[in-house]
Amino acid sequence: MLRNRLFKRFAALVLVFGLLFTVFSLRMVHSRLTHEAQTRVQFNLSSVWAMYNARLREMETILRLVAGKQVIAEVFIGSQEPGGLAAAQSRLEVLRRNFGLDFLTVADAEGRVIMRAAPPYETGDYRQHVSLVANALRGEPAGGTMIMPSVDLRREAEGLAEQAYLAVGNTSGAAPTFQREETRGLVMMAAAPVILGPRVLGAIYGGVLLNRNEALVDHLKEVVFRNELYENRQVGTATIFLRDVRIATTVQLPNGSRALGTRVSKEVAARVLDSGLTWLGPARVLDEWYFSAYDPIRDPDGKTVGMLYVGLLKKPFDDLRRTLLGRYAALMFAGLLGALTLAFVIANQIARPLHRLAEAARQMHEGLHPDPVPLCDASKETTTLILAFNEMIEALAEREARLTEAKSELEQSNARLAATNRSYMETLGFVSHELKSPIASVMNYIYLLREKMLGPLTEKQEKALASMDGSIRRVVEMIRHYLNLSRIESGELQPVRTRLAVKSELIAPLAASFEADIEARNMRLSLDVGEDLAVVADLNMLREVFDNLVSNAIKYGREGGEIWVMARREAGGTFFAVRNEGPGIPPEKQGALFAKFSRLDTDGAARLQRGTGLGLFITKHIVEAHGGRMEVESHPGEWTEFRFVLPDPTPAPDAKGKAA
Repeated sequence: MLRNRLFKRFAALVLVFGLLFTVFSLRMVHSRLTHEAQTRVQFNLSSVWAMYNARLREMETILRLVAGKQVIAEVFIGSQEPGGLAAAQSRLEVLRRNFGLDFLTVADAEGRVIMRAAPPYETGDYRQHVSLVANALRGEPAGGTMIMPSVDLRREAEGLAEQAYLAVGNTSGAAPTFQREETRGLVMMAAAPVILGPRVLGAIYGGVLLNRNEALVDHLKEVVFRNELYENRQVGTATIFLRDVRIATTVQLPNGSRALGTRVSKEVAARVLDSGLTWLGPARVLDEWYFSAYDPIRDPDGKTVGMLYVGLLKKPFDDLRRTLLGRYAALMFAGLLGALTLAFVIANQIARPLHRLAEAARQMHEGLHPDPVPLCDASKETTTLILAFNEMIEALAEREARLTEAKSELEQSNARLAATNRSYMETLGFVSHELKSPIASVMNYIYLLREKMLGPLTEKQEKALASMDGSIRRVVEMIRHYLNLSRIESGELQPVRTRLAVKSELIAPLAASFEADIEARNMRLSLDVGEDLAVVADLNMLREVFDNLVSNAIKYGREGGEIWVMARREAGGTFFAVRNEGPGIPPEKQGALFAKFSRLDTDGAARLQRGTGLGLFITKHIVEAHGGRMEVESHPGEWTEFRFVLPDPTPAPDAKGKAA
């Protein structure tokens, strides 16, 4: 029913646009939530960096202040007095503890350690190769993050090497590695010069080991994320990496312990550690997904030594997105249901009057005279349509009566015309056939007279015979054309195919028959036909084709010009063409060339008598009867070429049903 079809289309539109809007909205919600989460993570990373760098600047300030204290001068002076060095070392250790440093060390102007403020109080080693210490010895205070090997950690303070040691385990998603332990320490370190007057006496440096520094990462997490929980899991996490190994982290393993010694994923490591770029996006942290931000940590020489990470648990955002999507889906379902109900009502209102119109139209199709369609509660446009349809019913009833009468008259007229046409074709064929014998006799006598076999002729008699010979040839051409037209009109034009040699049986005899006409117009005939070229076709019909084409080439070609007859094998058939030099045929006239009784009207042929206008019409039908197609191409003022391809005949099936 129309109502159902309309409802289906309305429903399809509602569902398609509803689906598109839903997909767009879902993508927008997902994109917005993701953007908000990543923006928050990026802001959190900036906050963590601010606190991290603030701690570094604080250490630089502390060391500059300590470098100016009397106790540091006493280190250098006390080293010359008995008991002075021990007192200075005790005071220096108090300063280290008060400022929360893991180590505090003094070196002389050559970089040799002369005092450490933490046991085992080892001295005598040189630290001028450390870039921060080297800068301080040049009078420039500096701070930064550095990797310190285990042997240096042991010299700086007891327990630092043990604190730095971490067992490195296999981590899912991390790059393959043979590393099973990490003995190095990542230290936050600062150094300041010790200056007396214009002279740099040495340098003082100190720092904090970041390995297992739970207080630092917990402080970072607490300030940034305020220990927010979701389903008893911490929402925010912070981690300090030494290269790709977690050395201080709030990320927890399933057993509740910190994920120390685990490694970052290979994708993050490649981007941050290898390329020195920031990673910002979702990342898998052990077994959970986080909106993550990783930044490289570089030492004072610019080398990437680790990473600083903050992340937001992705699950709260996923749950929020699912909740929003569920609510949106419920609203969309209610909206679609309402829209479909409205679509059904509208479809029913539109379809009811149209159904009545369709029923009346069906009755008219079956030849019945339907009653006028009643007006109903329809739209203005539908009411107008019903009124117009009712008027049409009345008008059609009147026309039907007139058409019935006219049809009867037309059938009688067609019967008379068909009879007249049959009589015409029969008369045409009969007359043309009956004229062949007397015309042949006349042609023989003309030939005998022109050859003077019946006695000598005067000059006037010879001219008269020449004129008679041309006229009788045109009559012969007309008879041949009318006979072929009769065969075409009656459907009797069926080729009798035989294998024939193209040059010896078709082209060469034809060239000989036109030799006199060609010489009369001072033209040249060129043949481009292979000696062994053969074709399966009706010989008499092909003679008719080339007789018409070459005859036209002589008539309409340029006097003194050249005519080419070409034939060659092509894939699946044999190609033929006849070209002549001459005025050519304008493009606007080429479409009518193959029509019945169409004549070429060119200046070059104005001097010649016109033919029947059937030659190209017959030629086209003969070619098509062989399964080919006739074409013409002409360059006005230069040449004209008629061409066609005769396809190879399909092999007849053998007794087994296969092509022979």
